[in-house]
Amino acid sequence: MYLLFGAGDVGLEVAERLRRMDKEVTFLLRDPREAELLSGRGFKVELWDPSSDFPLQLLQRAEGLLLVAQDPREAWRTLGELEGLGISLPPLLALIPDELFELDFRSRGVRVILPLSQLAADRLVAALGELESARRERELRELLLSKRGRMLVVTQLNPDPDALASAAALKRYAKAFGVEADVACAGEVSGYPQNRMMRSMLELQLLDLKELDLERYSLYALVDVSTRSHSALPERILPTVIIDHHSVPASEVVGVFKDIRITGATSTLMAEYLWQGGVEIDPALAAALALGIVTDTFYFTRGTTPLDLEVFRRLLERADLELLRALHSPLLSAEAFDLLARSLRRARLVGGCYAVNLGEVEDPDCIPQIADFLLQREGVFHSLVYGLHGERVRISARTKDKSLHLGQVLRELFPGFAGGHASMAAGSVPLRQLTSVSPQSPHFRASLDRAVLNRFLAKLGLLPRRKR
Repeated sequence: MYLLFGAGDVGLEVAERLRRMDKEVTFLLRDPREAELLSGRGFKVELWDPSSDFPLQLLQRAEGLLLVAQDPREAWRTLGELEGLGISLPPLLALIPDELFELDFRSRGVRVILPLSQLAADRLVAALGELESARRERELRELLLSKRGRMLVVTQLNPDPDALASAAALKRYAKAFGVEADVACAGEVSGYPQNRMMRSMLELQLLDLKELDLERYSLYALVDVSTRSHSALPERILPTVIIDHHSVPASEVVGVFKDIRITGATSTLMAEYLWQGGVEIDPALAAALALGIVTDTFYFTRGTTPLDLEVFRRLLERADLELLRALHSPLLSAEAFDLLARSLRRARLVGGCYAVNLGEVEDPDCIPQIADFLLQREGVFHSLVYGLHGERVRISARTKDKSLHLGQVLRELFPGFAGGHASMAAGSVPLRQLTSVSPQSPHFRASLDRAVLNRFLAKLGLLPRRKR
């Protein structure tokens, strides 16, 4: 039970909300007419007169006391009366008009103090943020409505769950306003174990950017990436839409509509576009967007903003939680178990880097799962797993080193074929770019190790020096 000293508009609103939460609320009021009015609205009311035989047990069994008198002198008087009772009181919360009174109230044992001016200012700033989101959504909607033709949504070279969820959301948003869209990337999607399941549940067909006739599209969007260099979109094409959460120099971002906001994930921004545009987010898409936020913020420990937390909370209300759990911990395939056993036999630890060349691999989605597993060994700071799939070498790397940005490392080692985030990265490199030795040659494994592992170790400063 909560006891409210005072009423007014604020006190009545607090009581209504507590009642909707099935909390017991009792008003303590001095004015009999005000008490009668609130009693008529179904609230429990007691007249507050500490000089009379007031039922002290009512105070002692309360979960909390709320002072909501709008006049600070009235609240100050009530505090003095409570102190005069000489009993142990529940925690006190006071709503005061201004923070100037905060120290005075705290000195008298008030546990939580909420200045009304500060609450109003916080709500106003939040409302201004909502207005800004509404303005951006209106601009994007009007842009799409003014165009004709099909849109191509392009992700980063090696899209992660945040990129895929955001691309699916933008595709859904565009369709709501009459624009059909395709999603494409220039790399591979096997760098993250959740990607295969996510594409399946969202029915998201991911096209190869290098094989598309780009002239058949009239609109081009970059999502979760803001520069051509990280997406492989040709220089001749001007992006119509750019939505990203990564901080990049403004001079490198060229497009018609640009929304670059520093949040933990692009999924956060795309969820806002869907809500502001009145576009339904179904349970599967809500689960995908929630996963995008979780993975890009590394479980809310990296670059998380209040907006990420609020959007994630709203998404959970709509998401298919069973699906979200399955996405969070994708099952290992039979081949993954075989490859895991093979990796434990072949892996070697060099300067804190646990690395393995898996040889030929049928299912490249197993590679990032093994990279995650190897990183868990004691004394390991980095993991590097790679294997041959068809005519390409699939690479997955992980690190615990906060000073390292693996995505940048792999981009520099294999430009145009790799990328990622600070702690996880992936690549899909044409075999001919790495070695001319045939996979059937007995020297192939050593040749591939030199092209991938040795270069990686050298980049990290871990390559052992040769003995003279």
